[in-house]
Amino acid sequence: MANPRMRAWKGFVPLAVCFAVLFGAGFLPPDTSLSQIDKAGRISVCIPQVAPPMVTGQAAAPGFDVDLVTEIARRAGWQLSFSRNAAMTRDINPRSWHITRAQCQMVAGGVVLSDTTRSYMDTSEGYLQAGWALIATAGAPEISSGDQAGFLAGLSGLNRITLGQHLRSIGVSPVVVNNVRDLRGGLDSGRFVYAITDAFTAQANFSEDKGYDLGWVPGDTERFALGFGFWKGDMTLRRHVEGLLDDIRADGTFAMLAQKYDLDPALYCGDEAINEDGTC
Repeated sequence: MANPRMRAWKGFVPLAVCFAVLFGAGFLPPDTSLSQIDKAGRISVCIPQVAPPMVTGQAAAPGFDVDLVTEIARRAGWQLSFSRNAAMTRDINPRSWHITRAQCQMVAGGVVLSDTTRSYMDTSEGYLQAGWALIATAGAPEISSGDQAGFLAGLSGLNRITLGQHLRSIGVSPVVVNNVRDLRGGLDSGRFVYAITDAFTAQANFSEDKGYDLGWVPGDTERFALGFGFWKGDMTLRRHVEGLLDDIRADGTFAMLAQKYDLDPALYCGDEAINEDGTC
């Protein structure tokens, strides 16, 4: 039989553990991420080299995320600089991007809020949602077993494994291509019955007024939130940016930027009702 005194001590163990955690937290360094940026009056943001429509490299329309971050910096009173990183579009694992605090305090340009991303960095709430788009020439028949589809990975971080399993289940054979030019060429030549890529790459390169039909891959309901990345522990900076982002959405600036890049309201309104002016 257990000693009554021992049982009493066991009752204090959880309380002692909680006290130790709280006591240890008092020795953590303070979060100065926002105050340091405010003091310097400048923020640096890591973005891909090119990832349309998020980052285009064009002066007149540099990209949705570039314009969005520029507006955030303007409202915060910060000067803004970008650090471009080609690895961001080649690998789904942020650890392989080899970015550091010395390069940037924030990451943008199509950051998919996946478990892999969150294991490496803190993230904002999602402000866009992505998914796999199906592209066809106008008047193409319904998708059927035996069809061949060109596939371009597009945004890094989207779940390609689940998509591949779904395509096999409906009898579609994907053929991987490396760029938009080959994807469009295979579709236009008839080599592919369909083209598949992420919704943003699809919208940026295959417009309906050029004879293409765009929609979600049939039967694939998986969606992926996009947001900003921050270094672990930089909560004051993340919360401040999220507050400014809320203001940008509330006053209609977000919808205006989305319309500039022809983003379908379904990509930023989600399940919310869409007004005639494209706002949620």
